Amino acid sequence: MTLPQDIAEFVGDWLLDRVIDDRLAGQKLRAEGGATLRRSESGLTYDEQVTLFMPGQPPFHGTRRYLWRPGPGGIAIHFEDGRFFHHLTLGQAEPGDHHDCPPDSYDARYDFGRWPLWRVRWSVNGPRKDYEMVTDFRRR
Repeated sequence: MTLPQDIAEFVGDWLLDRVIDDRLAGQKLRAEGGATLRRSESGLTYDEQVTLFMPGQPPFHGTRRYLWRPGPGGIAIHFEDGRFFHHLTLGQAEPGDHHDCPPDSYDARYDFGRWPLWRVRWSVNGPRKDYEMVTDFRRR
């Protein structure tokens, strides 16, 4: 099994498909789009553009940016403003991490078992949140 070993292996354009199972609202949302990881001075910049499809509503377009930095054993992923988000361990088939954002809790599980196809699953819980978001990536 081939697994990503270095941050540079993520450079490039990725297509993405996302399903959000919102258990509180009792609905499933779908998103599709792309992400580009490009080199920056201190690592990579992750830029995402998606179209979100919600039942009974017109499609919604959204963007997201993260900063990926080489870190011990993997990648330190930061929000656009520089705050630390979570750590992605490389060289493992299914690394995971946890992010607290009180009062909410975010648990990530990556799946590199079919690299260069990969998946990230977020389980989010809190007083007003209860959803699972699964995003599949493949090279453009």
